Amino acid sequence: MRIGLLPLDERPVNTRLPQQVGAVAGAVVSLPPEHLLSARKRPADTAALTRWLEGAPVGAQPADALVVSMDMLGFGGLIASRISNDPAAAVLGRWETLRRVRRGSPGCAIHGVSLVTRAPNSYDSDEEPDYWQEIGADLHQLGGALHRDYLDEQDGLLESASELRGRLPGHAVDDFTRRRLRNHTVNLAALSLACDKILDTLLITADDTAERSAGSLEQHWLAHWRDVLAGAGENVLMHPGADEVATVLVARTVLAALRGEPLRIAVVCAVPGGLDRVAPYENVPLGVGARGHIRATGSVPVAPDGADLVLVVHPPDKAGGDWAHRHPEVRRVDDADVKATAEAVASYLGRGAAVAVADCAYPNGSDPALLEALSQRLPLASLAGYAGWNTAGNTLGSVIAQGALFAASRQAGTFDAAAHQRLLLHRLVEDGAYMADARGRALATFTDRTRHSTLPSDLVQPVTNWIAGNLADSPASFPGFEGWTVAASSVRLPWQRTFELDFELTAPDGK
Repeated sequence: MRIGLLPLDERPVNTRLPQQVGAVAGAVVSLPPEHLLSARKRPADTAALTRWLEGAPVGAQPADALVVSMDMLGFGGLIASRISNDPAAAVLGRWETLRRVRRGSPGCAIHGVSLVTRAPNSYDSDEEPDYWQEIGADLHQLGGALHRDYLDEQDGLLESASELRGRLPGHAVDDFTRRRLRNHTVNLAALSLACDKILDTLLITADDTAERSAGSLEQHWLAHWRDVLAGAGENVLMHPGADEVATVLVARTVLAALRGEPLRIAVVCAVPGGLDRVAPYENVPLGVGARGHIRATGSVPVAPDGADLVLVVHPPDKAGGDWAHRHPEVRRVDDADVKATAEAVASYLGRGAAVAVADCAYPNGSDPALLEALSQRLPLASLAGYAGWNTAGNTLGSVIAQGALFAASRQAGTFDAAAHQRLLLHRLVEDGAYMADARGRALATFTDRTRHSTLPSDLVQPVTNWIAGNLADSPASFPGFEGWTVAASSVRLPWQRTFELDFELTAPDGK
């Protein structure tokens, strides 16, 4: 299987992770040359990306399928979609290349993803317009107030939309609303591409949202048009997520090639009511999100009996906490939720099931107590997948993709055990050893910060070196991965901040 990928941006979760997941089933995922992609706030060369898509090479051969970030193609990347001044007409003109690809390669499947623009509850302009550092959280509140107004919900404890408009700078509010209108317009146009069968699959996903927010309201309008437009149907899906979606679509592409029928995935949570919890940065209950990601891979949710894959979900901790912003009070291994999840994983593995773990206890990192409890019960190398990174949507989508290809490729005879083990360990090291531990210690050692925003330029290399030294032997702490190491020279901070990390693993045989 040869897949051409136009990623959301240049970070490893959008480039390396889809390749790692595809490799589990023997698929080759090819990207444009790195210099054509975005570089944080510098947009990509969209004209060159258009030419690359129309050629869509994977090695010396054409792609069997394309996975396309509509934000990369239309705006030049994730951040460009939030800060650029390109008019909607320019964005839609770039999307016309997909029609040309469809005409020229009718047998090449095209799967697209377009994002509902986020409005984060922060005063951090790292990925937003410059005014976000002054009024960002206020604009997030404005989106929530506009949503409540639409629903005719009254909340006297919160500022109304008119009150917020009255105290915020008019130029910033105008820019915020006009930009959202433009991005909503192009999302509506993406629905047209799906209706015209230019896109075989369209995912419209929401990045860092809330139950009442500008993005959630726009999702409601988009869902309305999806439901009434002839031709949209089951191939247009909507749920929370962003950075994991390309990986999910890679899995969808490979599963369609491997199987004549959908993979059957069971979602299990041993904590009563756990799947009804709404995780931070999300706007639907955990169980709803999980089922959305399952359907996005082309699979179907089923009961555990007879499932090809059992997904055990570790639900959000009711006490809260966030490894990137407000570190949680780490629980003990005998905590009721932790114990229930670990025992469920061990039980299903004991019955011979393929079991993947979605660790959604905290945003932006693993639950250390869960990893310890699992390590006491089983070799972690026996899992079909693990994730515990960033939002619950990021975690669910990526681990469902890995677990699905683990199960399907073993049945089909295309399973690459070495690729699977490397990916599984990569997530354990990044989500557990780094995000939930070394990242915070690195900031405490070199700065007075708790947030993971951009580092001063003179600290980037010292922090990188410190992280490399602290992660070098971390794989050995995970049962079943003795002898693995993190290659010190491979460690880097792609956006010069500690929020995300890139690194290579070295196996016991030195490869």
